[in-house]
Amino acid sequence: MLTARYLIFEELKMDINKGIRFLAASLLVFTGIFHLALAANAAQSVMAPGSALFGVLFVIVGIGLFLGRRLFIYLGIVVPIVGIIVGTYAYVAISPEPVIPVAAVIDIIIILCCCYLMLHKT
Repeated sequence: MLTARYLIFEELKMDINKGIRFLAASLLVFTGIFHLALAANAAQSVMAPGSALFGVLFVIVGIGLFLGRRLFIYLGIVVPIVGIIVGTYAYVAISPEPVIPVAAVIDIIIILCCCYLMLHKT
């Protein structure tokens, strides 16, 4: 009886991990495409090259998470943290674009998902 409950719990835990990994990967790819679209739309802007760079990084990390690679869980923490820092600087020092706080909230969700995945190894 105890073994059956343990197996059900482990299976449920695996489903939760897959769902959180899928959420983080989806948000990363979405944010990456959004950054690339912003860079293409405002190609003359000072922030366009940085937005394009982060767009490519987010898409790569998102695809790596979809593939289930452990390295990309760590990158899913580091890259959004750097994005939040750079975005905050751009918001304060360059131009207070209204999309930057929204991107920061999405980045925080991605970071929390990847921290959960890192702490709950499968």
